[in-house]
Amino acid sequence: MRITEQNKHQIIFPGIVYDDNDPMMLGRIRVIPETENYSDIIASVPNWNEKKDIWTSRDPLIFLPLLPVFYNQSPKKGEYVHIFYQNKEFPFKNQFYIQGPFSSPLLLNYENYQGAKKFLATGDRIKQGLSIKNQDGTYKEKNSKGVFAEPEDVAIYGRGTSDLVIKDEELLLRAGKVRGFKTKELPTANINRAFLQLSNFSQTKEKLPKEIKLSFIENVKNVKKIIIWDISNLENDADSFNGSVGLYAAIPQPTGENNPITTKNFKANTITKLSIGTEYQGPIEEITFNSKSYTEIVNIVNSFISGVFGGFLNVSGYTTNSQQNVTPENVFPLIITPSKDAYKTGSRVSPSIDPSQLVESRNFMKFFKGINIDPAKPNKSGFFLISDNRIGTPVFGPQQDVKINRITPTIFTPDQISYGVMGAQKIYLLSHNSTHPSGGKINLQDTIYGIPQDKFIGDNRSIESLSFSSIRGEKMLELIRKIFSFVKGHVHAIATTPPIPVTEGNGITTAEIDQILADAENTILNQNIRIN
Repeated sequence: MRITEQNKHQIIFPGIVYDDNDPMMLGRIRVIPETENYSDIIASVPNWNEKKDIWTSRDPLIFLPLLPVFYNQSPKKGEYVHIFYQNKEFPFKNQFYIQGPFSSPLLLNYENYQGAKKFLATGDRIKQGLSIKNQDGTYKEKNSKGVFAEPEDVAIYGRGTSDLVIKDEELLLRAGKVRGFKTKELPTANINRAFLQLSNFSQTKEKLPKEIKLSFIENVKNVKKIIIWDISNLENDADSFNGSVGLYAAIPQPTGENNPITTKNFKANTITKLSIGTEYQGPIEEITFNSKSYTEIVNIVNSFISGVFGGFLNVSGYTTNSQQNVTPENVFPLIITPSKDAYKTGSRVSPSIDPSQLVESRNFMKFFKGINIDPAKPNKSGFFLISDNRIGTPVFGPQQDVKINRITPTIFTPDQISYGVMGAQKIYLLSHNSTHPSGGKINLQDTIYGIPQDKFIGDNRSIESLSFSSIRGEKMLELIRKIFSFVKGHVHAIATTPPIPVTEGNGITTAEIDQILADAENTILNQNIRIN
């Protein structure tokens, strides 16, 4: 390393891994400082022999790891490393390295030394890769959560899909946490990963007996018919009114929260937002009146409402278009509402209201209170919803369905409890000493660095062939209890004949036992958890 005015105060120097195949397996690597070249460095060694001198004490490129030998992590050829000198005035003696930075966790498998400079002073012109999180700390892709360790946890990453995560009260050892990393795609967690989880919880969770709880949920329906009553001269103070009452058909709307003509969304002012021909059509039945008193009009409108509710229109002096318009299956849910104009006129409120508006408002409220189907329910007048006719009694308002919830209550006690979990799509528990009754021992030679897949699945000497499915204990007990119940209760028609297939008392049958045995390979045995 040449020391100049520019780097005389420098402590850490950039280097490029030239060779990572240390024959001593001590984590040493051969590095070329970024400011040097291989030929010049080698030329400074007298009588250099390219074949014999590499990885020896004559090799000027060897750098030792700063990490202790008990932790093995070597950079790959072509990657960036930080290099250090015990004394930079005497390079090629007592020189060390530590792995350099990465520009993205998606590149842990390998990143060229140029790309690794992204977040160094010289990396302004290097394009930034995908970030896993947004600026506010949330994940850009929800299925990326958990692939990499959170800032508060400790982790050791492998070059691929394996890692070790150490939390405050939990340890995770994982392989296959994703199906693979792609630099232009956010990682997605693999639910079928293989893992070992050791957890310590500060509380113990205990299940209580199951309970049934009832709740009510609103049964939202589309309104079918609308009765609209109208008083066109609310300003009249001589008890002589003009207007109408009519039956309209609601036009079905797209389902959803924005549908205005449902039992949930139709409010007192909804009529002011609807358009005839768009949300409703008609009138299919209508009575108009002129110069009628308040009492006469209320009687006409209430008789009209009662006729529609009861399924038969019979208002004195009015000829019905068709009784089919008021059959119960075509009517409910039914809304009774003032007209758009009557509502707007009667509900006007202003700080400087004039006398005519007071008359309009007073008359509107008088009609609003008088128009009903049941005088005993004064709060159901003027505007109201009838969901159904239940044996002649109106069912007011939106209806609710009963929802049955079967829950298992739990309690927590402040007792520490630990859990150990091993999960994978296939799980094998192997003993070196166990012998298969007919096949002998499983051969685990040459597996000190891991068992390859072809040893699991293959010929009759494979681990799959020489291991057995584990047993689901509860299912085995179920079979044993049924067999024992049959033995206790069975009877013979004649002593020398087979037992009758149905026992006395408990009713266990041989067919039940045969069915359990037929399903045993899938119910009693778990073929994905195997032992030898």
